[in-house]
Amino acid sequence: MNELTFEINSNEEIWELFDKDFNIIFIHKFLPNEVIKWWKTDLKTQNGTEFKNLSVRQMEMDVQTDLNGLKKILELNTNQLRIYQFEKPVSDTLEIERLPEKNRDLILKQNGLKHFFFVDFEFVTIGSFESEFINGIEHNPKFENRIAERKRILTKQKTG
Repeated sequence: MNELTFEINSNEEIWELFDKDFNIIFIHKFLPNEVIKWWKTDLKTQNGTEFKNLSVRQMEMDVQTDLNGLKKILELNTNQLRIYQFEKPVSDTLEIERLPEKNRDLILKQNGLKHFFFVDFEFVTIGSFESEFINGIEHNPKFENRIAERKRILTKQKTG
């Protein structure tokens, strides 16, 4: 797995990083409302039961969507996102937190994972099994200076 971490200026910039050839997006533990407060929503369960005008807080869920849905989610300007880009739909039984850490990457790859994006406030970490994908981001004129600066800072911290 190839990884890269650098600063981002907005969630709009994150959109530019996604591989538009893969339309299956999985967002792990998505929080549609990051502020801990009550808010009103409707909810429909799998068996068709509908709840209207519920008060909820700290609602957390896994979301499977497409690139269009991802774009809408990025427009929420959420500060922390764990986004996985797959080549095929995620199976009902695949639960990331239950995967053994030493085999996690291999299992995700076998299930069609292509790239992941961890957004943590002003930083994004991108991982991919395809080194060409990471190289393309490293040489993107919009990001290459930030990536080089981040590498200089990390190297300086390691050498003390």
